[in-house]
Formats: sequence, C-alpha cells, structure tokens
Amino acid sequence: MRWWSSMIALGRDGLRIQRAFAAPPAIARAVLAVLLATVLGLLLDDPVAGAMTGVGAFICGIGTLLSPLRHPVVNALVMAAAFSAMAVLGALVHGTTWLFLLLLAVAAFATGLWRTMGLAPGIRGCLAVIGLMITADLAPDVRGGLVMAGWIAAGTGLVVVAQLLPPYGPRFAAQRRALAALYRSLAEAAVAADPAALGGSAPFTAARQALDLLPQFSRPAAAPLFGLLGEAERIRRALHTVRLTVPAAPTAANQQATAGKQEAIAAHQQATAGHQQATVGKQEATAGNQEAPAAAARVLGDISRTVAAGREHRTPDDVRALLEAWATASPARGPRDLDARLRQAAELARRSTDDRLGDVLEPHSEVPGLYADTPSVARTARRIRAQLHPESPIFRHALRLAVAVVVAEVIGRSIGGWGGLGISAHGFWVALTAMLVLFPDYGHTIARGWGRAAGAVLGGLFAWVLSLPDWSPAGLAVLSVVLAAASFVTLRTGQLMLNLWLTTWIVFLIHHVGGLPGPTAWARAADTVVGAVLAMLIFLVWPTWSTRRVPGLLADWLRVQDRLLPELLTGYADVGAADPEAVDALRARSRQIREHLEAAVEQSHAEPVEHRGPWTGAQLEQIRTQVSTVAGCATLLGEHLPRTPQDTVPELTELADPLHEHLAALARAAAGAETVAPGALRSVLDSFTARSGLPAETSDGSGSVTTSRAVGLSTATVDAVEALTTTIASRHRPRRHAAV
Repeated sequence: MRWWSSMIALGRDGLRIQRAFAAPPAIARAVLAVLLATVLGLLLDDPVAGAMTGVGAFICGIGTLLSPLRHPVVNALVMAAAFSAMAVLGALVHGTTWLFLLLLAVAAFATGLWRTMGLAPGIRGCLAVIGLMITADLAPDVRGGLVMAGWIAAGTGLVVVAQLLPPYGPRFAAQRRALAALYRSLAEAAVAADPAALGGSAPFTAARQALDLLPQFSRPAAAPLFGLLGEAERIRRALHTVRLTVPAAPTAANQQATAGKQEAIAAHQQATAGHQQATVGKQEATAGNQEAPAAAARVLGDISRTVAAGREHRTPDDVRALLEAWATASPARGPRDLDARLRQAAELARRSTDDRLGDVLEPHSEVPGLYADTPSVARTARRIRAQLHPESPIFRHALRLAVAVVVAEVIGRSIGGWGGLGISAHGFWVALTAMLVLFPDYGHTIARGWGRAAGAVLGGLFAWVLSLPDWSPAGLAVLSVVLAAASFVTLRTGQLMLNLWLTTWIVFLIHHVGGLPGPTAWARAADTVVGAVLAMLIFLVWPTWSTRRVPGLLADWLRVQDRLLPELLTGYADVGAADPEAVDALRARSRQIREHLEAAVEQSHAEPVEHRGPWTGAQLEQIRTQVSTVAGCATLLGEHLPRTPQDTVPELTELADPLHEHLAALARAAAGAETVAPGALRSVLDSFTARSGLPAETSDGSGSVTTSRAVGLSTATVDAVEALTTTIASRHRPRRHAAV
C-alpha cells in the first residue's frame, strides 16, 4: 500500500505545472538561433540541413537556459563544442554496434559522475550524449553522419552568435543572482518566527558554488562579490546571536530604567528641539526590539536588489537611524555586530556596482577564496574523484545510468518501427528518455517518469492533430519555430508541459527529414513511455535509498561535532586558546555534511521504504531541526569566545571531555552500533554547575555578564545535544544499550 500511495503522490508531483521561467532575453536568444537555423534550411532547400541545424540550435539553446553559472557565451561555447564533438563521434561509429554501445556506456557513466557538479551541469551532460545517439542512429552511413554532424555544429554556432547580442546585463550576472538570492533568504530569516529559518544552507551552497566557478584571472575583479559571501556568513551568525541573546521585550529592570530615561528624554526634548527625532528613535529602540528585525530585513533586501541589478538601491535614512539607535542602546554585543556587518555588506554591494570592480576594493585576507592556489579545473577534478567509491550515491547513479542507457538503446532498436509508424531500428528516443528520467534519488526519478510519459502522450495527440492539414515547407518551418519557442518557455515548468511541446516539435522535424506520415507522433510517444517505464523499473531494481543514507550522514556529522564543540569550550580557557583555522575547517566540514544530511532527509519523505530506516518521517524532521539547533549553538559559542582576559571562563574546559565522549558514543548510536541513554550528559552538566558555582544569570547585577552568557550557551548546547540524543535513541529497531 505504501508503494502504491508513493507512486500516486509522485505522479501528482510529476504532473504539476510550475511557474518558473528562464530570463526573457535568454529565451529570445535561443528562439532567434532556432529561427536562423530554420531560415538557413529554407534557403538551402535541404531538409537534412534545416532539420540538423535546428536540432543543434535547439539542444544547445536548452543548455544555455539551464541555470547558467558562467558567462552565457562561455556556456554556449562549451555546450556547442560538447554536443558537436559527440555528434561527430556518433557518425564515426555508425554501423559498428558494439563500439557504439561501449562508447554510449562510457559517455553515460561520465555524465552520471558530472552530476556531482549540480543538477544543471548533469542535464547538460545528458544533452551532449544525445548528440552521440542522434548521428549513430539516424545517419545513413559514416559520410552522411559527418554531414549531419556538420550541420548540427552550424546550429550550435548560431546559438553562440546569439549570445553576443544585447542586452548584456551586469558583469558576473550568474554570481550576482546567487548572492542576491542568498541575501533575500537572510532578509526572510531576519523576520521569520521560526529560529530554524537561519539554519538553511542551500542559498550559501549555491552562492559558494557559483563563485567557485570563476577562473583565477577574474577573481580580483570579483573581490566585492567574494566579500559579500563572507559577510553573509557573518551576518547569519550575528542574526543567531541577536535572536537568542536579545530579549523580545524589556524586563522589569529595563522598564524602570526606560521610565527614568523617558523623563530625561522629555526634558531634553523641551530644551533641544533639533535632537528630538534621534532621541525618540533611541527611546523606541530601547523600549523593545520589534522594529529592528524588520529594519535589518529591509537593509538585506536593498543589498540583494543592489547586487542583482548592478545599480545601487539606497536604504532610507530612518531605517539606518533605527538600527543605529537599537545597536547603541543595547548592552549586548549582538546588535552592534549585526549593525556593523550590515554596513560593511552595504558598502561591498555599493562597490560591486562600479564597472571597474577590481579597482575599488584592494585584495585582503578577509575575502575568502579570492586567491586560492588550486585552479578551478583541479577543484572540479577533486570533487569528482571524491565520488569514486561504491558508497557514493553519485557513483551508483553513474553506473545505473550507463546500464540503463545501453539497455534502453538495445530495446529501442529491437522494437523496430512500431508496425510502420516509426523509424525502423532506431532506439535513440527510448535511450534518451531513460537517461533524462533517471536521477540519483527515487522521488525525482518517479515524478519525472510520470510527467514525461504523460507529456509525450498529450504531445503525440497534439502532433497528430497538427499533421492532418497539408502543410507547405514554409508552414512547417514556421510551426517548428513556434513549437521550439513553446518548449523554451515551458522548459522549467515541469516535465508534462515541456515534453508536450517537445514531442510535437520532434515530429515536425521528422517530417522535414523524411516526410513520414502523421501517425509517427504515436511512435515517438510510445518510445517515451517505454523509456520512462524502463528508467523507473531499473531504479526500483537497483535503488539508492536516501532513507538508508541518513544514519551514516548523521554519524559523520556527529563525529565532526565531537571535535568542534570541545574545541570551542576549550577556547574559553584563555584569549586565543581556540585555533581559528581549525574551528573554521571544522565548521566548513560540518556545513558540507549537514547539507547532504538535509537533502537526504528531504528525499527520504518520498520513498516507500520508511520501515527500512531506523526512524520515522516525523523523527527525521525532528533530527533535522535538532541538528540545526546544535549547529546554531556552536555558532554562538564561537561568536562569544573571549576577547579579553576578563571574558575567560576556564571552568568550562571541564565539560569538553564529557561532551566529546557523549558525541562520540552518539555517533556510534546513530550508525546503529549502540544506543546512548538520554540524560547522562545533562547529569554531568548539573554536577558541574553545582560544583563550580558559576552564575546562570545576572539579573540582579551581580557576577560577570560574559561568564553567565558562556554558562548559558553551554547549557543550551547540552540541552540541544540531549534533545538530539532522545530522538536518536527512539529508533524503532532494538539495539544494545551503552552508557556514556
């Protein structure tokens, strides 16, 4: 029953139409390239030239619309070179079936590994492999295949030429979009009621990957953008500090102080009228903290708009005054740090609008990754090599993709021409469907299979209706351009709409080439259904369940925490006791593992094998929230490390070893080796606080504010770890118990 309900739910997802479109200038350039290819075919009066040039322009145009992270010209050049080279290779192996299938398996495996670089690069790799299948299947012979490959290359060249046309937009447009999205997410998190909103890592990952693609020679010019990425991380930490350390409403002591301050303000208003507005703003900031988050969100939103557009969007002066008054009146360090970080980010955003980016910001050590010694090609190779092991889901996906594409090609060729309705002995449509449907996870594979199959059936019906009239060559050319434009517009709206227009368009190309009858549309639809079903069956036979990956990822994350949290607690022994480089390295590793963990938890909800995992779906969501809470506590501990000898709390080092032992045991429990009993770490903390006599809070003015804050953060950390321990220990498979 679980399997059937999962199929139905994912089927609905696959049929859902999204409202997501590419940039209109990018769509216009892609349509222009297809139009030029069609006009070229009409002028030459050569159906093969027109069709293959259109195929090259269409496939390369799709590659330019898929979330470009590099310059559009660079994207188009790389896509054109890859697709054209694959088309030439397919023509050369035409007629040698075993060699073609071997090359197809190798190319599909490489494409699966290229999925390491992200969704859009992985799909671009699939599009390049389609060039290999087209010429190997459709070419009449090697010479004819090379002619087809030449016209395909001409079509891809038209796409490259179209990218040179205006409008051009700001420099580093892709990196600007990623950073703008990052600052929008920070603006939303600043006013969100849920503290977990600050724990999202996806926008940071997208911005980091976009900047990481910049070559070394262009990084000095992009220094403000790198600086904005660093400031975004510091702003998130400051927002964590403000959210958890600044009270939402004034205490009784603060109210008394505020009342006295209001009397002084009233008298000062009578004496100094010019200072009245600033004093009122300070009074409001001291009375509460309701307006400050909205003001911070406004500043972050203006930074986002400035970065995205390349034109400065100034924040109103009254918003700036409110933040400054709030930061000045607050006794805590968090508001002051947040205000300073916002000012620095706004300045970097303003500097990024200058056309001479490299001349407006001197290189300095605070710009992360600006002058990394490792070239981008070496970094890419290192990321891919890291996936070359059997436990990697990307490696399993690459193997599965290679097998699926070869099997689909063989099945497609065995089917033949569907009783005269299709193209005899040509199986590339089944193979490319299987390749585009298969994803590393279950949810996307099943949803794409449903959506692609349904879209092909509807597209076949529409193509059959359009094939009933007797079209002239010019009419067919115009209609093919219109259908290609519809495919570009609906590219990111879902598989249903995309494949509807794509199936219709490919049938008209077949008309151009061979003048085949209208019912050919049904052969294309049938090939798509076969390929989609085959891809789903292969995944089910050879699955990669995210549910099973969660325990290992959680254990890996806990192993990082059992080094990070003790290091932070030890840092309170003295000024500079914590190693900043070691802390930053552990934070980076923790963030990377947490990103994979969150993705695995999200993907596991769509899987019908919840009983095979140690936790239910609700428990997995609890784990994800609790992991984010522990990470937030680590952030606060790091932000409040002592800066002066008066801020040190050497007693906290006593908690380092018990915390390390507990987290190490908890990592083993997450992996299934044992179970840790909840409450043991809290008992250690209670004994420590009773023995040390450290104050938990200083509302009466006695004791050290920094000491009480450090104790409070340590207590919050222990509570967060204990909550995570309780959830991990609730796994529904019995394990042997072990005490801390």
